[in-house]
Amino acid sequence: MRSRKLTGGFTLIELLVVIAIIAVLAALLLPTLGRAKTLAQRISCVNNAKQLGLAMQMYGDDDGGLLPAAHGVVTWGATNPPPWSEPLAVYYKNTNILRCPSLCQLFAKSPYNYFMGSRAAYVASGDTQASMTYKSVAFPTLYILSGDCNYGFAPNDADPDNYSQDTLFDPGLTPTKAHAGKLNVFFADGHVATYKKFSTNEMTFSYAQRGVPWAEVAD
Repeated sequence: MRSRKLTGGFTLIELLVVIAIIAVLAALLLPTLGRAKTLAQRISCVNNAKQLGLAMQMYGDDDGGLLPAAHGVVTWGATNPPPWSEPLAVYYKNTNILRCPSLCQLFAKSPYNYFMGSRAAYVASGDTQASMTYKSVAFPTLYILSGDCNYGFAPNDADPDNYSQDTLFDPGLTPTKAHAGKLNVFFADGHVATYKKFSTNEMTFSYAQRGVPWAEVAD
């Protein structure tokens, strides 16, 4: 009888079967991994917004309720005037909280991805350098104080604000691709929530009225 010669290798068919199985598993796992990455970035962004909002509240407590004034394009390190984000640094310590990984990639790698909610202060005073004041906010749980900067500011602009443009829900903007199409919004009472669009029942850009969208602020 002839003996069979045993080998330790795979046949071509076996290799093709293994490759096919790996390809199927990868196709099943990649969307899940992508969603997990998006969720992780959104959680990180929410945490950044909360830390920045807390810094705003502490600054306001120490300055009679006023926050640093927003301006035009102001780079980090400028002194006359400084960007609104820099005077807050003593409270938030780590400048990495100003950067959202998702928004940074969408908007020319800008490291400044959250805005100062200056719309009501600007409308009330007519001054583009007006300071937002906590004392004027009638509905802290609704007032949009800050949030994701869904707007293409200059990459070196450390002073993004919303006094002359709706940086969250402008219908003329391309819907955000960050955070699975949702934007983080920080409210004057300290909580952060995510939205795809403006909700008249849950937010306002006005100091004195509920449910007022950016374009309709009158006070």
